Amino acid sequence: MSYQVLARKYRPQKFSDVIGQDHVTRTLQNAITQQRIAHGYIFSGHRGIGKTTVARILAMALNCRSTDKPVPEPCGVCDSCQEIRAGSSVDVIEIDAATNRGIDEIRELRDAARYRPARDRYKIYILDEAHQITDAAFNALLKTLEEPPSHIVFMMATTQPEDIPQTIRCDSTRSFASFAMSQHKKTSARKTMR
Repeated sequence: MSYQVLARKYRPQKFSDVIGQDHVTRTLQNAITQQRIAHGYIFSGHRGIGKTTVARILAMALNCRSTDKPVPEPCGVCDSCQEIRAGSSVDVIEIDAATNRGIDEIRELRDAARYRPARDRYKIYILDEAHQITDAAFNALLKTLEEPPSHIVFMMATTQPEDIPQTIRCDSTRSFASFAMSQHKKTSARKTMR
C-alpha cells in the first residue's frame, strides 16, 4: 500500500463530512434539492478552509449517477463519484489558475467548453486560485461565463475574491452563486476534534 498524505486521506467526500461550513453545504444541498443549480460558483476564504474540497463534492453531487438527476449528497460509489475523487474524470476539469492564467490557456478552456460532457450530466471546470487569472484572460472568458451552455458549470476557488472582475462576481447579474467560507468556524471545529 502506498503512502498517502493525511490531508488527502481524510479529505471530506460528502457534504456531511465537511466540518465548520454548514452555511455553505446546507445552501448547496438545498439548491440541488430544489433543482436551482447555478452555472457558476465562487468559493472564497482563507487558505486551507475547504474551498476546492467543497467544489469537488459539489461536482460529485451534480454528476452522481445513483439517480437520474443531481443529488444533495453524492453516493461515492458510482463510476462518476470515484473518478472525480481520483481526479480522473474527463468531465470534471480542475485547473490551477496560478499557472494556467494567461489568455492562451483560457481560450483553450473556452473552446473546449462548447463540447458536451463525455458521459456525465455536466462538464465542470474548477478554477483553483481563480484570482490569479489575468484581466485579458478573464475578458476572453467573460462571454462564456455570463452565458454558458446549459451543460457547463464553473466553480472558482479564491482567497482574494476582490481580484475577480466585478462583472463576474456582481450580484445584479445573478450569474454566479458566491460563498464566503469562514475561518472562525473551522478553527472552533478543530478544537473540538482534539
